[in-house]
Amino acid sequence: MAFSVAYLEMPITHICSLRCDGCSAYSNYGVKESVSLENALLWLKLWSQRITPQYFRILGGEPFIHPHLPEIFLAARRAWPDTAIQVVTNGLNLDRHKIMPHLLAQRNTTLHISIHSDEPAYMERLKEGVAIINDWAAKYGVATYSSDNVKFWNRFYLGIGREMRPFEDGDPVASWKACHSQHCLNLVHNRLWKCPQIGNLPLIADRFDLHANPKWQKYLSYQGIGLDADDTTLHQWLEATKGPESICDMCPKVLDHYKKDVYNTTYDMPGVERVERSICPA
Repeated sequence: MAFSVAYLEMPITHICSLRCDGCSAYSNYGVKESVSLENALLWLKLWSQRITPQYFRILGGEPFIHPHLPEIFLAARRAWPDTAIQVVTNGLNLDRHKIMPHLLAQRNTTLHISIHSDEPAYMERLKEGVAIINDWAAKYGVATYSSDNVKFWNRFYLGIGREMRPFEDGDPVASWKACHSQHCLNLVHNRLWKCPQIGNLPLIADRFDLHANPKWQKYLSYQGIGLDADDTTLHQWLEATKGPESICDMCPKVLDHYKKDVYNTTYDMPGVERVERSICPA
């Protein structure tokens, strides 16, 4: 049977044209991973037999960088014909797929642009993307929305790179109540995860040797749930994700909004090693 879920998002690539400090996909660390088209098609087909999201978001990284964004979008629409589908973008790479405005003009489909900075250099880069989006809206009827990721940006771990550590404020209920990702179920590596912060964490665990830090063991031992789960187990797991769990202690109980660095210059800090290498997709 297929269980109804309110929301599901799928990061199809962790490659991004920005390196926002504090990214929940950890794209600020130069992760080179993208979901292959073969895997994306298979995962969407199989998970559509187990769950039906009311709302499905395709994001990254930057999804327009993925060479097969149109095919993945169409696969999601085949998997869930009646689901509201949204593609989330930073607006800097919209010229890569000429067919996308036609796909985004379909029923129950939207384009969401995240505004990440108010710095003049960034805003100048964004102008072209805004012009493209306005053109798509006028010519094709694409429904577009934007969000302010400047004013309401916050950290969900302390430190940077090898010095990363969870907050562990000792009140996972308060952390869950404060979290922007309360109901952001994620599909990563063909498993469902409670939120992007925990689902994407394994991407950088080896890079920064987080497994060697006892503070990360609880969070790295969390494995989400796979297709091999029976219906009872899957249902129980989905119900648990609707509220606070012990892993919520990774994030702060009080949000500390700050002005992030979209070009990742803060990653170059004394004692923090920059590691640039590809991570092969599963």
